[in-house]
Amino acid sequence: MVYKGPYADIIYPSSTREPRVARYRLVLSTHTTGVRAIVHLLRSATDQSQEQIPDTALDVLLNRIIGMQLIGIRLDCIRFVVQKGNDFIAYPIRFNALDIAPRSADRSRGTKDHPVHIRSQDVFGGSVPFYIDRDEGKPAAAKIAKMLRQE
Repeated sequence: MVYKGPYADIIYPSSTREPRVARYRLVLSTHTTGVRAIVHLLRSATDQSQEQIPDTALDVLLNRIIGMQLIGIRLDCIRFVVQKGNDFIAYPIRFNALDIAPRSADRSRGTKDHPVHIRSQDVFGGSVPFYIDRDEGKPAAAKIAKMLRQE
């Protein structure tokens, strides 16, 4: 099963903090282990004179989309794919574990850190801020690129 939502516009800040627009849609697809939500961000090849979306703007876009439409969805079920022309780049979604580490009600006992085990299925949209790892971006799998190309 594949569900492709309609494209929607989203405004983000450029590197000069001016408003820019990008288009995105949500795609739901079945996977061997369940359903995956793909945030498909579309950038045309001529969009805003080839300006790259700044790293922080991608983070803002991702968090706003998740906050509006994917709140409560597990992180391990969300993929982020940016399309520019015919290229599809899949970026890993990361989070800061310190944002969700349990906080002790009694801080007077010292500042010793305690190890915490966090699985991606325990992290969900709206629970912590997410960011993308631009350095780890890779071409999307051929199956995903084919699915996103089809209208």
